Amino acid sequence: MTEAPGVAPDVILFDLGGVLMDFGGLHRLAVLSGQEEGPALRSRWVASKWVQAFERGACDAQTFAEGVVGDWGLDLTPAEFLDDFVRWPAGPFAGSLELVRRLHGTIRMGCLSNTNPIHWQRHLDHWGLVQHFDWTFTSHDLGVMKPDPEVFHHVIRTIGTAPDRLLFLDDSDEHVRAARNAGMRAERTQGLLEVQDALRSLLPAGSAAGRALRSRST
Repeated sequence: MTEAPGVAPDVILFDLGGVLMDFGGLHRLAVLSGQEEGPALRSRWVASKWVQAFERGACDAQTFAEGVVGDWGLDLTPAEFLDDFVRWPAGPFAGSLELVRRLHGTIRMGCLSNTNPIHWQRHLDHWGLVQHFDWTFTSHDLGVMKPDPEVFHHVIRTIGTAPDRLLFLDDSDEHVRAARNAGMRAERTQGLLEVQDALRSLLPAGSAAGRALRSRST
């Protein structure tokens, strides 16, 4: 639920997967592992020591693939797994790119994502979304993952704005709570419609960003 408006934000920080991007990885993981897709599968994946290491930049792709194939009993070679893994992100939700294009230049923006070098390179090479951001904070570069408090303190120090002027949108309740504990304005949003609803609620209609948000894309 979106909190009552306070001071208008002057920075918007987006999570990527589940917020602006369609991450199809859990479906592929279910297919490859023969397990049921759902919260239990997601929890096991996120808690995997190999996922944690790869998304903190603490191991290379080959080590990550060997570990996942072994731990999950996948009927693939590590090279075959990596060939599949690179395509797990399905790309931006319809309208996401148009949204950030409209907002670009009207308010400062960034992303804060738990990700890895393989998927981040896909962002850079294929979708043209992150190029509109003033800051890109990725776990594999930072060496630490959400919801670790240091992630949010680092973001606040780097951006240099008052925490309550920084709006963070994420699809994880745990990440939203951690951001709020650091003093940031944070809202849980899943998918583009919820992102748009939150921004309409929190960006003043008369501000440059508010006008851009409410304008029709051309």
